[in-house]
Amino acid sequence: MGMTTGRWSREDLNGVSYYATVPSVSEDADIDSKAAPPFFTEQSFSDHQHVFGLAGARSVISIPSTDNKRILYVLEKPTVVFPTLSQTRGFLPPALEARAQSLVLQRPAPSFPPKANIPNLEEWKKIWTAWDLVTLGMTPSSMLHQKPIDLRHKCLFYIGHIPTFLDMLLSKSIGGGASEPQYFWKIFERGIDPHVDDPDHCHNHSEVPEKDEDWPTIDLIMSFRDAVRARLAKLYAELESGERALTRNIARTLVMTIEHEAWHIETLLYMLIQRAGTGTLPPPGFVTPPFARLSQQWDVIPPPSTPSVQLGPATITLGHEDSEGDDFTTDGKAVEADESFLFQEWGWDNESPARTVEVGAFRAEWRPISNSEFEAYWRGEGKDKVSMPKSWVLSEDGELQVRTVYGPVAMEVAKHWPVMTAYDDLVQYARWKGGRLPTEPELRLFLDTYEVGHENGANVGFRNWHPVPATTGLEQYGGRGSNGGVWEWTSTLFDNHDGLVPTNLFTGYSTDFFDTKHHVVLGASYATVPRLASRRTVRNFWQHNYPYPWVGARVVYDL
Repeated sequence: MGMTTGRWSREDLNGVSYYATVPSVSEDADIDSKAAPPFFTEQSFSDHQHVFGLAGARSVISIPSTDNKRILYVLEKPTVVFPTLSQTRGFLPPALEARAQSLVLQRPAPSFPPKANIPNLEEWKKIWTAWDLVTLGMTPSSMLHQKPIDLRHKCLFYIGHIPTFLDMLLSKSIGGGASEPQYFWKIFERGIDPHVDDPDHCHNHSEVPEKDEDWPTIDLIMSFRDAVRARLAKLYAELESGERALTRNIARTLVMTIEHEAWHIETLLYMLIQRAGTGTLPPPGFVTPPFARLSQQWDVIPPPSTPSVQLGPATITLGHEDSEGDDFTTDGKAVEADESFLFQEWGWDNESPARTVEVGAFRAEWRPISNSEFEAYWRGEGKDKVSMPKSWVLSEDGELQVRTVYGPVAMEVAKHWPVMTAYDDLVQYARWKGGRLPTEPELRLFLDTYEVGHENGANVGFRNWHPVPATTGLEQYGGRGSNGGVWEWTSTLFDNHDGLVPTNLFTGYSTDFFDTKHHVVLGASYATVPRLASRRTVRNFWQHNYPYPWVGARVVYDL
């Protein structure tokens, strides 16, 4: 590792004394102690991440001193950095913003900032930067008409789907017709999630062109995208000026559409990673990680003092109070913004309402199943019983590797990362160990108790473009840590629950998948944006035998 010499200036912020320069990362360079003297800090790693995020920077690698009193960070200023949720102010119209400021003086921390998670236009611009980076920067033109995953559409579909979805929901909420070309609503409205074991069985979806030449050009899609983004910006201007009143329905539309785009950044990466190294380009504006040096650091992360921990019995709350049924009065009038908006947390239909659940006593492994643990099972007791994860790949010379957006890396590098594979195969592994996979309430209890989240340094929100080893289970931190940056499977079927009001904005979003094939998935991956990763009520869902999502699992045991 090394840093190029340059013009240095020293600044202090939040206990961090650091030097500003342009870093140059290499695997075999030494640190020039004259050009890059180590700095002292009394803050935690997560505090450092907050400071870096505010500066639009991210850590490429951190190097602690031998006495662990100092840390040298090598930083880069990449294309996009997502700040923590506490550093992201939600949107409020001017009258409510003034009221929020007065309440700040009346309420002690941590009552503020308010829960309100209505995105402002600056947050949208970050999402657009990330979306354009993935769709235009990582997807070469040669791949636009390819399908890296057979059970999904070609890449070009998703580039058109995102602005089309936004255009359609804006029309639902504020009126107006389709942006030109209007036929985009027919071909780009909704993607596909067919049954893995019967691909002909699929929910309602758009009818797309069969021939490549019948699809719209990327230039036409970009023109449409720009028009829809301008339409959204106009809406914000109207809300800011008071020309248009903010309503619950508009607020929900803004939350739903930005989170829909965020979901698709992640799911498109699931597709692109299957071609990384053979087509997909690395994320532009991000340095290739020094995997060899990082691997050396990962090898010395201590294991938990005990393999598992007992939790429960306990009473927990699942979900929050946010029903789309409250967006309109009984006579169909849109409910306008009031002071309650300051504390309203908006989400998807399956997150509501709040409900109390009893959790019995059980034991949970501190860390998710790792690549090396699953490899040993796959080669041994699980041979011919489980499939090789789609997150792995065999090189031409037969070497087992793990996929990353930078191209495959050796299993030796990724051996401590959590494995990402289908639910069915992880169930087999858990049974072999004498355990099972957790229910949704059990996993929620574990995550509430021990997962530190994005605010405290977890590997989510694109802090890295790859998983890292889990860190939970260490006594000096009370067991708290990160699972490494993957979603986690639960044994709970994705299904209806009392009080759920299906969305009319995105018809069928949840209900189409109450099919006994999809399971609830909790947590977040390294590519889950903070507004989703930091909301504990978020529930993802995938088919039990779908092998491509970035989902791992931890083993739990009955008592």
